[in-house]
Order: sequence, then C-alpha cells, then structure tokens
Amino acid sequence: MTPRQRMLKAFDFDNPDRLPVFYHASPAGLYVHGQKLLDLFAAYPSDNPITFDEIPQPDPSAFDADGRYHELKKDPWGTVWEYRVFGIAGHPHEHAIPTREDMETYTFPLVLPCEGEAFERDRERITRLKQNYVIFEGGVSLFERLHGLRPFEDVLVDVTLGEPATMRFLDRMVEHYHRSLVRSLALGTDVVSFGDDWGTQDSLLISPRVFREVFKPRLAELIAPVKAAGRRVLYHSCGAVYPLYQDLVDLGIDVLWHQIGLYDPEAFAREAAGNRTALFLHMDRQRLIPLGTPREIRETVRRYRDIHMNLGGGAIFYVEIENDAPFENVEALVTAVHEG
Repeated sequence: MTPRQRMLKAFDFDNPDRLPVFYHASPAGLYVHGQKLLDLFAAYPSDNPITFDEIPQPDPSAFDADGRYHELKKDPWGTVWEYRVFGIAGHPHEHAIPTREDMETYTFPLVLPCEGEAFERDRERITRLKQNYVIFEGGVSLFERLHGLRPFEDVLVDVTLGEPATMRFLDRMVEHYHRSLVRSLALGTDVVSFGDDWGTQDSLLISPRVFREVFKPRLAELIAPVKAAGRRVLYHSCGAVYPLYQDLVDLGIDVLWHQIGLYDPEAFAREAAGNRTALFLHMDRQRLIPLGTPREIRETVRRYRDIHMNLGGGAIFYVEIENDAPFENVEALVTAVHEG
C-alpha cells in the first residue's frame, strides 16, 4: 500500500493496513537531537512527502555574550516577532497594524499568480508527488492571523462588539485567502489546511455566538470552493474547542486536528466517525512526550491505534519533535506510530 493509498483509506474509514504517519520538520527538535533524529526519521519514513537532510542552526549573531538566544524577525505580513527559544514559535513584538485606523490602508502579502514558470514548476512537482502521496497545502487562518497583526485584547473587543472596521478588514482577509486558494487548487492540492486555536486549556477564547456570527460565515465562504473542487479540508484547533465541533462539521471539514488530551479518546473517536471526520492524532506534548516514560508513550499510541483501527481508520498520527523531549521518548513515539 502506498502512502497515498494509506492516507486516503484512513480519511475514508476504509481499513488502511495501518494508521498513516505525518511528520513535521520542527527545527527545535532537529537542532537539539541532531543527526540521531535524522537517522531515526530515515529509518521510519512518513506517509507525507518530507525530506530531512540537514540540521537547522540559529544565526550566531542571535546569541548574547552569555549564550542566550534572542531574535526579532519580520514575517511576510509585516509583524515583527520575538523569539527566545530557537525553533519555537515567538510572540508579536511589533504589530503590523497597531491601531484600528491602520486596517483601512493595510496591504496584504502578494499572492503568486496561477501562471508562469514558477507556477508550472510547482504544479509539475505536485503532480509528481501525487503519484505516491496526498498533498497538503494551505494555512488559512482568520482569528490567529488577526491577532498576529493587531493587539490581542483589541481583537477580542472588536470581534465581540462587531466593530465595523474590523469586520471590513476580515472581509478583505477573506478575499486575500480566496486568491491563495485559487492557486492552491489549481496546483492540484488534495487537502487544504485551515487553522485557528479557539480555546484555552478549559474554555473557549471567544463565545460560540461570536464564532457563529463573525467567523463561521467567512470560513464557509473560503471552504465552499475547496469542497466544490472535490478536495478535502483539514482544520486545526488547539484548546477546549469541543463546543464548536458541530459548527466545524457543518462547515464541511473532513479532518480535525484537535488537542487530543482535552477529549475522551474513545467517545470522541466514535462521534467523529459518525460524522465521517478523520482525526489528526498529535500525542500530548505538554506532559506525555517530554515527561512520560517510553512505555507510557507506546501504550498511549497503541490505545489510540486500537480505537481507530476498530472504526475502520479515520485517523492519522502526527509527529512533531520539540526541544524538550528526551531522545528515548522520541524513539518510542516514532517506532510506536509505525507499528501495524
């Protein structure tokens, strides 16, 4: 069974030979573990097209005289981010849109055209990879992108009150993402990824009312062309976001990447299977992966595998190695997710 066949069978609850494995190239883990992590990944290949051929390194100038890492970097959207741990997500240091008035004149990043040499090269690459792999592209984010551009507290106030300038800006953001989706679909992408973390560890960051009035209609506008093209939608959302799960089902998502430690493994797997929603299984990296034992990790992976294989599939193991996991735990995770 090829990785593509395995992934599609998992999506469709069609009894894959094992649950697929999706790797992410986290620079933090590669930097800490080095060559032995590259060797482990090479020994246990993933079911998504990814190449591990180098160990990322921070710029030497990013360290102070005492060896402490600190970098400021501007992203393509214009926000300057502050990083204190190499390879780990930073925090906004200077927002691209500091005031509400600045939203009106903000210029969105350039979207590459659906023509020309670069487009044809990308399409040929994806066509070639699709012979063996399911292709994931995208990265559509409304809420997180908004509070990356503007101060978080201001965003919460504006979306709660339905502030007109912010609503107009969100509509412009939808137009921007629509242009990027046109290109992604034209390239032949199989799965388009969306994602916003709507929750804390125990509750939502916004009310269900705000989600349904402000964000759900705009997400529906973006998801509709993906579904019309016969492609699939992956939705990522960390936190206690179960109160929005049915809304996401209504929007037509095919795969949910949730924070599994906040959901009952068996009950939610059955509910998701009833909705034909496949699940990305990202093993708990708050406690289990950095602080658990190899035996705990293997037992946890096997529990999730047994639950989902008994349902005919509907799950994909996601592996992202950070900087705080002992290598014996990393090895236990990688080997366990590849068991049949």
